[in-house]
Amino acid sequence: MAKFFRLFILTLLIFSFSFAEKVYLEANSIEKIDKDNIIAKGKVVLKYQDITVNSEKLIFNKTKKIIKFDTKTDIKSPKYHLIARKGWYNFETKNGEFYQVQISFENKYFIKAKKIEKQKDIFYFEKAKFSSCSFDQYDWFIYSFDGNFKKNDYLTAKNVFFFFCKAPLFYTPYFKYPTARRKTGFLPFLISQDTYNDFILKIPFYLVIDKSSDSTFTLDYRNKQGKGIDIEYRKKFSPSEYINLNTFFFKEKSNGSWWEGRNIGSLENRWLLESDGRFNLFNNTKLFLRLNIPSDKYFYEDFYNTSTLRYTSYTKSQILALTETKDFTVEINFDFLYDLSTKNNEYTLQRLPEVRFYWKERPLFSNIYYDFLSVNTNFYRKKGTRGLRSDNQFRFILSTPYKYITNSFEFIPRSTLYANVKENPEKNPSRNLVEIKDRVSSIFQKKYSNFTHNIIPIIQFNYINKVNQEKLPIFDKEDRIPAKKDIDLSLYNIFDFQNNNYFRWEISTGYTFLNEYYIGDNLYEGRKKPFRNSFIYSINSFTGENTLFYDFKKNQIVRTISSFSFPITKYFRYSMSHSFDKGEQNSTNQLLNSISANYKNISLNFSILSNIKEGYIQQKRGSLTFNRKCWYVKLDYIKDFNKTTGKSYKVITLTLNIINFSYNFPLLKPTED
Repeated sequence: MAKFFRLFILTLLIFSFSFAEKVYLEANSIEKIDKDNIIAKGKVVLKYQDITVNSEKLIFNKTKKIIKFDTKTDIKSPKYHLIARKGWYNFETKNGEFYQVQISFENKYFIKAKKIEKQKDIFYFEKAKFSSCSFDQYDWFIYSFDGNFKKNDYLTAKNVFFFFCKAPLFYTPYFKYPTARRKTGFLPFLISQDTYNDFILKIPFYLVIDKSSDSTFTLDYRNKQGKGIDIEYRKKFSPSEYINLNTFFFKEKSNGSWWEGRNIGSLENRWLLESDGRFNLFNNTKLFLRLNIPSDKYFYEDFYNTSTLRYTSYTKSQILALTETKDFTVEINFDFLYDLSTKNNEYTLQRLPEVRFYWKERPLFSNIYYDFLSVNTNFYRKKGTRGLRSDNQFRFILSTPYKYITNSFEFIPRSTLYANVKENPEKNPSRNLVEIKDRVSSIFQKKYSNFTHNIIPIIQFNYINKVNQEKLPIFDKEDRIPAKKDIDLSLYNIFDFQNNNYFRWEISTGYTFLNEYYIGDNLYEGRKKPFRNSFIYSINSFTGENTLFYDFKKNQIVRTISSFSFPITKYFRYSMSHSFDKGEQNSTNQLLNSISANYKNISLNFSILSNIKEGYIQQKRGSLTFNRKCWYVKLDYIKDFNKTTGKSYKVITLTLNIINFSYNFPLLKPTED
């Protein structure tokens, strides 16, 4: 009855006051004070445009669109949420004044203040606290006696204190902080240590050039290595077109201990050139750029020695033009590799250029399709085998469905031509191959009350004729295509349960009419292929997968890849990954054990990577994180062992992140044993 009465009063108000823009007002009691003002009491709800006001009492001026209140009032809009004890607000001018107020902007910034005065898009405040912590966990805040806040501009404050966990940490008479994504000024500086230096200081300065471009200049000082500058430039031409340029130059002090035992003398000038870009040349043509060239092969090891980048073995620079239409795709690719693991780059193979043409699959007759792929590459290196290769293959596909059975037949003639080959027995050799594939499959499905069961049997035949390839150069694995005459049998069982749970199981084996076969890139001898058992599952919080190959001839497992993860308790989870491969030429055996724990806002992760084949622990990693959403503290532990050098790398770091600024405190200086 009361709800009906309020709706009735609301209808009368809308009708009788005839507001230019509708104001929806609902309350337990609504009274008219004069021709312009009305007073609403008890569960007041007022809606105007995208703003909603909730209060126990307010006065509304329907002519000027102003509300006044002296009791707790809640004002919501899509961008902010304000609660005040007293104040007024003008819906048309967007001006207002609020006392004993707290306001949140887009649920990112949370402010408490004695007084806030709003003039259009500027907020003026007195005795205010600012934080990115929500009001229910105000762990840190910036306190200011007075100042102003403007979105997409600056927060300016005077007499500022920074409080963390109720304790004041520092004071400044003046503070200015950008509230826009892009503002010219200094960015947070970084103080740290690494393997070589006891003290590292980086001071970045951000420069807004115009609406579509900006730059960052970072001064880099390292007490043992020297000093340098990092210059980044970014330009956006359109939503999908951009260019990023980065130049790092470092003046190094002489005779650093890190140069001991190296096959080159110490370098004074070190540098890194990087770029990344994308351009739309035409409607269907795109150009991609990538540049990554260091001054020397030890650059990443010396300047990124506290991260996994120190193990970078090569860098890649590339220019790629891609044209794609409904009928074909053309790629022109210039690849330049800088091999950091060799003495020099003279023997490193480059693709300068590689041109790929693909005529997309299309019907030839009613149920016969075809496509064509041509890959033409100029393999270049200063020393060693080099030359041109043109690899071309047609593919004819015949698909024949019959009731529950589908047969897919492919006939693939392939011709590879070489020209102007240097340092090879033949200058212009060639190779012609024919590949035949036939696949027969079916599917049987049965639905139960709680799951669906699919059974898919597959028989595959694969044939590649044997040709002599000894006189061909070797640029990559495409220069040695092994002969095949194989039959493979597979059976899939797929169980799909409710709540996205599933279990998928595959068993397969095969036979080759030759005396050898491949699993991946590894060569195995014999005719009977191993029995393959593979499954993957996700049931509630239990997940896992396993692929196992059992060789009947050798009566042993020759390859297995496994991983699983399950909860130990409500808060602890254990994960394991194992890879084992006993190939004729290469073999691996590694085990990764991991444990994780999560309790409220505390998380723990620890892992050990063991090389079982060589009998040593390759890596240990651990982290302990206390995360309060608006700030976190994290303790990291890393220990790597390099079998080649026989050295261990170890570091322990404490990271404190507040206001999205990270402060790193090395508790143990990175060392090499």
